[in-house]
Amino acid sequence: MCQRKGMVALAAVLLCGGKGSRMLQGGVTTHKPLLEVGGMPATRFVVEGLLGGNLEFSQIIIVVPPGREVEYDTALNGLGCKIIAQEKALGTGNAVYESLDHLLSPIGHVYVSFGTQPLVRSETIEGSLKVHLEQELGFTLATVVMDNPYAPLLRDAAGRVSGSVETHLEGAEMPDRGETNIGAYWASRIALDGVLRELHQELFTEDENRYSTGSGELGFPNEMVRGCLAAGLGVDGVPIADEIEMMGIKTPETLEAIRKVVGDQE
Repeated sequence: MCQRKGMVALAAVLLCGGKGSRMLQGGVTTHKPLLEVGGMPATRFVVEGLLGGNLEFSQIIIVVPPGREVEYDTALNGLGCKIIAQEKALGTGNAVYESLDHLLSPIGHVYVSFGTQPLVRSETIEGSLKVHLEQELGFTLATVVMDNPYAPLLRDAAGRVSGSVETHLEGAEMPDRGETNIGAYWASRIALDGVLRELHQELFTEDENRYSTGSGELGFPNEMVRGCLAAGLGVDGVPIADEIEMMGIKTPETLEAIRKVVGDQE
């Protein structure tokens, strides 16, 4: 039941935020999602991968920091992407929230990932969508089982997803081995318009211009997992990915590692 080209209205939202402080420390001033991978800006590499797969995306939205719209318009020239700005750096959940009013009305499901993760495979994206649709889920995470997972997905005794935690920002205990998301998600329009909008309304304080969370930001995967479970919308993880797909452009070293992988695949 995988939605092939010409069958259903899908959108992709790629998040391209962040200041890139670790890159700046390494002497790299180009915005991370625009650094060259495979002979083109990394975000373009991701978009061309989406367009070249077996899924038809009716819309691709790129969420960027304010003031960088022209850079991304140039980098993505000819691909038909809609570029919008996240006015305040208030987390990944806020970035996705900012995209909601820009989604076309027929869109039923949205793929969310990052312009800094060019190693996510088409098989992972398509395979996790297949499960997402077959199980009629509200939120689906592409996952991998690995040692020392950074953001463990929690399951109950019956194997059902019961939560998702973050070992760094939330201070959760890191298990020796477990299932973790790789930064590639599918969300139904119902879940986004219901759960994510409600999370924003409940947690955002206009006078302080922040969220009433420990960090002041709104996260995406963990908050969506909890919110969808609370709303009775199905959530599952699909352990379909390889560890290497998690690798994002964070430092000059990870950039070189990604370039090597992409070069080896060519």
